[in-house]
Amino acid sequence: MKRVITTALQGVAIGDAFGVGIEFKSRLWIREHVHFDQFVNVWKGGKNNISPGTYSDDTEHTIGLVRALLANEPFSTDLLLEMCKTEYQNDKTAKGFPRDGHGSIEAWYTGAKSIDEVRAAQASRDDPGNAPVMRAVPLAFVAEADLYKYALINANATHPNENGRMASYLTVLVASYFLRHEGERHNLINWLRGVIKDDGMLYSLVEIDMLPSPSYLREQDYLVLHGQQPLPHIPWDSTIYGLPCAAMKTALNVVYVLKHSASAFEALRDSVFMGGDIDSLAAVCTGIAGGKYGLDSLPDFLISQTEGLQRMEVLADQLHRKFFS
Repeated sequence: MKRVITTALQGVAIGDAFGVGIEFKSRLWIREHVHFDQFVNVWKGGKNNISPGTYSDDTEHTIGLVRALLANEPFSTDLLLEMCKTEYQNDKTAKGFPRDGHGSIEAWYTGAKSIDEVRAAQASRDDPGNAPVMRAVPLAFVAEADLYKYALINANATHPNENGRMASYLTVLVASYFLRHEGERHNLINWLRGVIKDDGMLYSLVEIDMLPSPSYLREQDYLVLHGQQPLPHIPWDSTIYGLPCAAMKTALNVVYVLKHSASAFEALRDSVFMGGDIDSLAAVCTGIAGGKYGLDSLPDFLISQTEGLQRMEVLADQLHRKFFS
């Protein structure tokens, strides 16, 4: 289990680091220009602070959640917020600038908004931002009886929205299925349908299950996975085909990608080829697939250049000792 935890956390950082430089590029552009032989950085026209192998807020939040799990006090919304903010401030101090990718929570970090204002904005959305999904993988390693409670705490810390809560729980279930239950991908959706009771999510899982494999997806299939295309409400580019920054859609794409992935590389590739807000999807899918299948299928440069992998090994050892010793 220690190896599973280690490669899962490292996979999160790797998927995030590869995805962040091409975040919100159209899947049409990505298929033509991304060949998985080097990091590609075209986010904001390349005018950013992303050096090759640098992870974003997705991994930062994941580390914050791990630190909350390791703390000598009960897991709670306040504790999770405290640990994520501390990780943000530590990174900003060390680098001289914050990591890329922060959404609404950065307004609370900087004092521009209260946490209640941030939560209210996310609570009012039909499908809130994907922070509850992007940091959820380590929750697979808590006691089975705590999965649902911890998934809700994870969402309520920043995104107290019913779709945010259900997306957090769905992601935790998928991670638990592969990493704790040693489940096989072909039976993933059947297993989820036996656990989940929400009618809307069950309907979405049936829709996902009926889709063809990634190589055979049609435009109408992407409407099921991503909703309206090209993505609306993107002020800098009206031609982006891909995944929106939305918790439930991200969680359902996690289910789809991992149903069809037999290695960490396939999970990374198929996440990236979705386009849109792909760093969160790539982080979660590469993390879960890395824990399930190992990281050997990934190109060497991802292992040698992604930052934080040694730290992930230390955190994994601490998680293992706390929950499995």
